[in-house]
Amino acid sequence: MKIAILGDVHGNLPAFQNAIAHLEHWRPDQVVLTGDIVNRGPCSPECLALAKMKIDQEGWLPLIGNHEEYVIDQALPDAPREGPVFEAFRSTYWTYEQLKRDTRDFEDWLPQVELEGQNGRLVRVAHASVLGTQAGIFPHMTDRVLVKRGGRPRPSVFAAGHTHVSFQRTVEGVQYVNVGAVGVPFDGDTRSGLAQLTWQEGRWQVEIVRLEYDQGQTIRDCQRSGFLTDAGPLSWLILAELLFAESQLFAWHRDHFDAVCAGERSVAASVRMQLESQGKWERVRAYL
Repeated sequence: MKIAILGDVHGNLPAFQNAIAHLEHWRPDQVVLTGDIVNRGPCSPECLALAKMKIDQEGWLPLIGNHEEYVIDQALPDAPREGPVFEAFRSTYWTYEQLKRDTRDFEDWLPQVELEGQNGRLVRVAHASVLGTQAGIFPHMTDRVLVKRGGRPRPSVFAAGHTHVSFQRTVEGVQYVNVGAVGVPFDGDTRSGLAQLTWQEGRWQVEIVRLEYDQGQTIRDCQRSGFLTDAGPLSWLILAELLFAESQLFAWHRDHFDAVCAGERSVAASVRMQLESQGKWERVRAYL
């Protein structure tokens, strides 16, 4: 038996298409999508349509991620449509509009899934962890934290995405795996990440696979779609994430969100400030 686990596509169509082409060659028995197929990128409608085709025609199992939840929240009657908070989340509103304001596609996506191999060897998959869509697993975490986030009864393999940082570690006989991100890795390696599980010699053999894709086409999609001009200045940080394979949005929320909401600086000024402090602004600006 072979299982493929992938997610965090974030509207990166060339990366998703490339990952699918790889899986069509590898031919897994089951594929699990760990969520965050949409948002944080330029081609959410196309990526969602491709995911739905695989779900409907090949039985891929979709999990809901925090970015699907963010898009769902844009449909709430009290979701802001102006002001600094709206500007901070304009890129998600842009995705919501690109999806034609229809969030029903996510209603049946699961919070987690369990797959049973031979001899009851359980594989549990969540977007981030059993604690929810935002409590992820990182390589620096202690064994105790990993065990808690993998849930009970303890599986043979616990796999998740969300943090965009690939790793695998065995704790007390359980393999904890972060499958990385198809669309926006954060470990300094711009190649897509996914995990392949193969049942061999009475246990699950886990391999994290990295795949080259046409990043230049993704950047052209950002320009062509209006993402860099219409989704607000946080789209510039997302472009930096693509270019450098490093997280940017988390640091922006930590360092600038309160000041933006207080009217002390604009979103655009705060984004430029953050990128200039890292020496990344000039490279990003070249694509705007």
